[in-house]
Amino acid sequence: MAGVDTLALSGPVLTMRVAGNGSAVRDRATLVLATRIIAGAYPPETLLPTESRLVAELGVSRTALREAVRTLAAKGFLEAKQRVGTRVRPTHEWHRLDPDVLGWMSEVGLDLDFVTGLIEFRLVVEPAAAALAAERASANELALIETAYLGMVRHLPNDIEACVQADVAFHTAILKASRNPVFANLGNIISAALHSAFRLTTSASRSYARTLDAHGEVLEAIRMRDPETARSQMQFLIGIAAEDVRSAPVLSA
Repeated sequence: MAGVDTLALSGPVLTMRVAGNGSAVRDRATLVLATRIIAGAYPPETLLPTESRLVAELGVSRTALREAVRTLAAKGFLEAKQRVGTRVRPTHEWHRLDPDVLGWMSEVGLDLDFVTGLIEFRLVVEPAAAALAAERASANELALIETAYLGMVRHLPNDIEACVQADVAFHTAILKASRNPVFANLGNIISAALHSAFRLTTSASRSYARTLDAHGEVLEAIRMRDPETARSQMQFLIGIAAEDVRSAPVLSA
């Protein structure tokens, strides 16, 4: 049908025919190539099919395809070399915290290594941030943490997406309340990654009450100006998330 995008999964490889304006065609071509790479249809260190083959297969112009390749190169997925071709770069070179990349990953399913790595990162950073927030948070910063917590309470279990947004706000507010400029900036950088991971762990949670109680304990420790309790409660909270990840059935290995 004219003017309608179609995107289908055929085995492990996405196929596409696109009608629309130039930017829509480019964006959909980028999505298809990205999800193929993430799904392993084009493994790391291999070359993409030739430009002529991809143009015919995707039903896009050479210009749209080249723009898609440039976008993926900027995200760390591809490297183009004259007289060699376009190579898929190793996964550790992908810009996995980029919001676009996280969106593409969600089309395929967040992989276990990435989510596990994010939890390990959080275990290093967030307990320290919670301890600093207990010492340094202003009244306004405490109010933002509490508002986010109450948003979680209000939305669970009926509105998972709204709860996830409140959960991200809770953790980024604590990072900012630490008054450490590096931690505060990390909140801006990893918020999209947290959103994707929290959507998964919240959906897989075995006990919403336990999760909410753990968040409430972190809030209370910060409010009571108790750094060590804030630190240990944040460790406990992230431990619950790790348990939920292990029980989630949709992660790709």
